[in-house]
Amino acid sequence: MPGLGCSRWPVVHRQEATAQTEAEASREHATTSAQARAAEEPAPPASGSDTTVLPGPASGVPAAARAKIESLQAWQRGRGDVRPADLARSAQDLNPLVRAAAVEAAAARRVPEAEKMAASALEDPDLQVRLAAVAALGALGGDKATASLQSLLDDRGEVVRAAAVRALAREADDAILVRAWKDRSWRVRLAAAEALATRPDATGAQLARELLDDPSAAVQAAVVRSVERWPLAQAGPVLLAALASNARSTREAAARQLAAAWPDAAEFPIDGSPSQRADALARLDAAFHNRFPSDLGTPAKAVQEKPPAPRPSAEQVAEARRLIQAIEAPGISTRVREESFRRLAGFGASLVGILECMTAESRSPLPEAVYRDVLPQCAPEFAAMVRLGSADVSARRRAAEELAALGQRQALGPLARSRLAAVAEKEPDALVWRGTLGAIAHDASEPSLRLACAAASHPAPEVRRLACEYLLRHPEAKQEPVLLAALNDPHREVVCAAVRALGARGALEDRQPLKRLLGTADESMRVEAALALARLGDPAGPAALERLAQSTDPVVRRQAATAMGQVPNPAYKATLIRLLDDRYSIRLAALESLSKVAGGETSRTPDAERGTIEERIARWKHELGGTP
Repeated sequence: MPGLGCSRWPVVHRQEATAQTEAEASREHATTSAQARAAEEPAPPASGSDTTVLPGPASGVPAAARAKIESLQAWQRGRGDVRPADLARSAQDLNPLVRAAAVEAAAARRVPEAEKMAASALEDPDLQVRLAAVAALGALGGDKATASLQSLLDDRGEVVRAAAVRALAREADDAILVRAWKDRSWRVRLAAAEALATRPDATGAQLARELLDDPSAAVQAAVVRSVERWPLAQAGPVLLAALASNARSTREAAARQLAAAWPDAAEFPIDGSPSQRADALARLDAAFHNRFPSDLGTPAKAVQEKPPAPRPSAEQVAEARRLIQAIEAPGISTRVREESFRRLAGFGASLVGILECMTAESRSPLPEAVYRDVLPQCAPEFAAMVRLGSADVSARRRAAEELAALGQRQALGPLARSRLAAVAEKEPDALVWRGTLGAIAHDASEPSLRLACAAASHPAPEVRRLACEYLLRHPEAKQEPVLLAALNDPHREVVCAAVRALGARGALEDRQPLKRLLGTADESMRVEAALALARLGDPAGPAALERLAQSTDPVVRRQAATAMGQVPNPAYKATLIRLLDDRYSIRLAALESLSKVAGGETSRTPDAERGTIEERIARWKHELGGTP
C-alpha cells in the first residue's frame, strides 16, 4: 500500500450536479435528444445503413461534396469501389461531412490505414469528424484504439467523453462505466446508463442502482430502458428500486416494464402519496424476493448436472483405443486414417463418455485430430471449441456465447472442461473470456479452477474481475493467494470483486490486506472491506461499518446500512435506529437491516411489519428504546 489512507487506484469524485427537477431534466433531454444522439451515437459501421446523415438539398452542401459522401457510403455498404488515393483525399477534404464519411467508411471496410485515419481525425477541428473518429476506433478495437479512446475520457467536451464511453463499452471493461457514472456531465452518465444493457451481472446491477439516484431524469429513464433486456431475476431488483424514484416518468416506465413480465407489479400506485408508494413497494419487494430468492448474478434455476451415461463397455473402450492408435501410427495412409475417423464418429454422442473412460485409465492426451475432426460431430460443445481457435474474434465470441449457454443448461463433462482449459487459457479477448467463464461458472473441478486462475492474471481488468467473481461462487476452492494478489490490482472493480470473494471464504489466515483497505480514500471500497472482515468474524469490520454509517456521502451511508443487515450484529442497533431519520432510501435500507439485526430480540409478529413506513419506524424506535 502507498501512504496511509491513500488508494492505489484513482478515485474520481463526481462533482455535485445542480439539482434538476423532473420537469427540467425531461425538458432538457427532450430539446437536446435528437442533437445529442446524432452527435454522440454514430451508427456502427457496416450495419447496412448510412452512418453519416446525408444533408438535404436545402442545407447548402455543394453537389461535389454530396457526390463524394454518396460514393463513400455506397462503398461502405459493399457497393462500388473507392481507390486508396481517393479515400486519402476524402479524409483531407475541405468539407467536414466528407471527412467524417471517409473515416467511417474506412473503419467499416477495415482497410489497413483505417486506424491511422481515425487517430488523425481525433485532432480535427470539426466535432462531427471527431465523433466519427471515436466511433471508428471503437469499431476497430485493439490496444492502440483502446488507449486512444481512454485518453478521451478526460476530454474537455462532454459530447466527446460520452462518445468515448459508448465506444469503450464494447471492450467489456466495467471500470470505464464506473468512471463515467462519476462524470460531472449528465450526457456522459447517460452513456454509462445505456451501456448497462449488456451488463446483467452484479457490477451492472450496482451501477444501475447508483444511476437511479442521478439528478437527471433522462439518465434514470436510460437505466430502466437498459435493464429491459436483462433476465427478470436480475432486472427486477433494479426496477423495484426505480419505483422509489421521485421522478414520475421513471416510476411509470419502471412499473410498466416490470408489470409486463410480472403482473403483480401492476398494483403499484404511480401517482400515490409517498407513504402509499413506499408501502406498495415494500409488499412488491417481499413478493419478488419470495419468487426469485437467488442472489444477483446467479441463475434462479440450478444448472443441471450432466446425467450419468451408461458406462461404456470394455469392448467399446478397446475399439476406440485401437482406432486412435491407428490414427497416430506413423506412415498411416489417408484411407485408413479417414476410415478410423468415420468409425470413431459412428459411436455418436456416446463417444464422449467412451473417451472420458479411456483417458481416465491411460492418462494420455487425445490426438488433436480427434478434437478437431471427430468430437465436433458428436457433441456441440466440442464444435464450439473448434471455433474458439478461429482467427476471427467475432467467431470466437459467438462460440464462447454458445458454450456459456450450453454450460448454463447442463454442466460440461470432464473431457470438455479439460479441453476448454487448454484451448482458452491464452485467449486475448475479454468478451470471449466472459462466455468461457460463464460456461464453467458452476463447476469447481481442477481444469475449471486452472482456467479461472489463468483469467486472474489476464491483461484485461474485466477478465481479472470475472475470475474473482468465479472464485466468489466457489469459496470451497482454496485460491486465497490469487485473491490476495488481486487486492493490489490497479483497477477498482477487480479489487472490489476480490474483497467480496475473500469475505466469502469463511476463514482467512492473513486479514491484514483487507484491514489496510479500511484506510483507502474510496469510502465505498471501505464498506466492501468492512463487510468482508465482518463475514470473517474480525471485529475491525463491524467497527468500520458503524463509522461509515456516519459518512457525509448518502450513498455510503445507504451502503453501510445494507451491509449491516448482511452480517447481523446487535451492536448495529443504535446506528440503524439513528439512520431511520435519514433520507428515504437510507431509511428503507436501515428498516430492512433492523429486522435482521434485532428482529429476534423484540416482540415482532407478522402484523408488526404492516402499516406505513412511518408507523413501522415508530414501532422500531419504541421497542428498541428510541424516541417513539
